[in-house]
Amino acid sequence: YCDKTFRDYKTLREHMRKKLHKKLNPSNTEFDKYYIVNYREFGKSWKTLSKDDNDGSDSRNGSPTEEDWSDWEGSAPEIQCLVCSVVYSKFTAIKQHMRSQHRIDLDSLCNGMSYYKQVKLINYIRYLIMDSDCPFCDQSSLPDISKHLLTHMNITSMSHERFNDDRYLFPALDNDFMLCCLKDVLVEGEDVLVIPEDIPQPHT
Repeated sequence: YCDKTFRDYKTLREHMRKKLHKKLNPSNTEFDKYYIVNYREFGKSWKTLSKDDNDGSDSRNGSPTEEDWSDWEGSAPEIQCLVCSVVYSKFTAIKQHMRSQHRIDLDSLCNGMSYYKQVKLINYIRYLIMDSDCPFCDQSSLPDISKHLLTHMNITSMSHERFNDDRYLFPALDNDFMLCCLKDVLVEGEDVLVIPEDIPQPHT
C-alpha cells in the first residue's frame, strides 16, 4: 500500500497490521492493467467508471438521505463454534457454549498470548477437529469428537509446541469471524519495532 521496504517478513506483517494496509494503494496505477474493469470502456479507468456508476444511480433513484436508511439493520456476524456447527452473533455467547458443551475454556487457553498466537491456536483447533483428531491429546480418527471432548476435564491450557507453526496463520474456516474478535496482547519479547529502512538496490 505505502511501497515501503522492510528488512524481513515479520516486520512487514506487523507494519501492515498496525497501519491497516490490507489492500493495494488506489493511487498506484501500476496494477490497473491486471483488472478487467479497466477494459470496460476505452480510455476510462476503474475510478472514472465507478464515479459514473454512482452518478447514474443517484440520478435514477435520488441520493439516499438519513431518513431513507433509518430502518436499515445490518446482518449480525455469525461466529461458529470450534467444535460443532452452532453459531452465535456474540463472542461471549459462543465462548460460553464451548465451555458448557465442549469443556473448552477459550479465555484461559488464550490468556497471555499475542494476537498471532491466538490465531494459530484457533486455526489449529479447527483443522484438527475437521480431521476428527483431538487437538488436546494424541487420539485421532475419532468417530465422535464432541463426545470425546467430554472425557477431558475443563480444557484451560495447551502446550504452545502443538500449534506454534506458521501454517496455522491461514484460516481453517472461510470468513472466520472469531479471528476478528480476538484481542491483541503485548507479550514481552514478541514486540516488533516497525522501522522502514532503505535497502540498497543491486547494481545493473
